[in-house]
Amino acid sequence: MAGKFNSKSLAFVALMAALGNVLSFLSIQMTPIAPSIPFGQGSVSLAFDLSHLTTFIAAIFGGPVIGGFTGLIGGFVAAFEFGFSKGNVITGIGLPIGKALTGVAAGLLCSRIGIFSRRFAPIIGTALSYVPEAIFTYFLFIYVLPPFLGMPVFVAQVVVTQIIVKAYIEMVVMGLILVAFMTNRGFVASCRAMFADKQSPVDEAKKPGISG
Repeated sequence: MAGKFNSKSLAFVALMAALGNVLSFLSIQMTPIAPSIPFGQGSVSLAFDLSHLTTFIAAIFGGPVIGGFTGLIGGFVAAFEFGFSKGNVITGIGLPIGKALTGVAAGLLCSRIGIFSRRFAPIIGTALSYVPEAIFTYFLFIYVLPPFLGMPVFVAQVVVTQIIVKAYIEMVVMGLILVAFMTNRGFVASCRAMFADKQSPVDEAKKPGISG
């Protein structure tokens, strides 16, 4: 069954999480939208973060458990950049958890309905996979951060709306990149080889790569 850990899957998680953190650092540094927004006793920042690209790849081929752990570990750089470095402990702790939720959701969507396996469907898959993280992010900003940082809820509402809108732009971009990746037979074969001793969610859905 896809999603169980062995030496290959652990190596895959480590590789994807490391790449996710590198992607996160590079994309955050290259696309600063709002480097510092005062937020009560701390601050938040806005920048494009493409770390979920590796979360989705891990979830597609490894399932929800692999996707969840990749999202969690691959969110460490974003947790520092968007949270801890801004004096925002709640966001620093919550961000990797939210990313893990996206990885789990993507793995479930892939294994249950094969949503990442048809042409251009990855764009829908990334958007749907982000829903749990979007809800979790909204909850943190509306119900946890205001009393913790001492700021009005309406300010938190404005900030979290910007964050979620930005995230969905990221989902579209990453969905388009996944379309290209999943049509590359060499890439698909390499990822499947990491789970050669068991079926990947793509295999379980009987969708070898993207079909027309």
